[in-house]
Amino acid sequence: MKILALETSSAVGSIAVSNAGKITASRKFDIPRGRGAELFTALQELRPAWSGCNRVAVGIGPGSYNGLRAACALAGSLQMALGIDLVAVPSPCLLPVSDERYAVAGDARGGRFYLAGVRKRRLEGEVRLVTPEEFRLQRHKKGDIPFYRIGTLAGEDDVPETSPDAAVLALIAGDLPPADPATFGPIYLKPPHITQPRGTTR
Repeated sequence: MKILALETSSAVGSIAVSNAGKITASRKFDIPRGRGAELFTALQELRPAWSGCNRVAVGIGPGSYNGLRAACALAGSLQMALGIDLVAVPSPCLLPVSDERYAVAGDARGGRFYLAGVRKRRLEGEVRLVTPEEFRLQRHKKGDIPFYRIGTLAGEDDVPETSPDAAVLALIAGDLPPADPATFGPIYLKPPHITQPRGTTR
């Protein structure tokens, strides 16, 4: 099975292709805030590798609104255009770490973090919004469970930093059930911030 995997939930995006359980091509790229063109550039660069793929997989966040919307729209379009399966996986499950169980947090803006527990590449419960104080309490309570952060977390520089990786997704997507393309979408923890146009004066 040839799988194309997309992961754009953080400031470091990635695309990977696996074939028969091995990574055959991959790219990582920076995703400046508010931009998503790098995803399509990388997709074009890897086109010879993913051409003829049997399945497309996408990390669904939480994370960057723009990055998630772009990747999910692209994955859905490829699923419909090529008639292939679509697999959707929460991005916290895709860290390039060897721990069977871990916790991961990211900046949810507005003075809050999102916090997720992962075991064997599956979420343990829901992704939660927490205050920095609640996050520190959870770190203390979890004991020997490793914690990671995605991007910068104010006051938490001692937490190891990493990013979800499409290569991890490409390797596990073959064993996961297809998503329902009619209902799948990004994990949004808060409504997207929409800037309203200013009123005009006459």
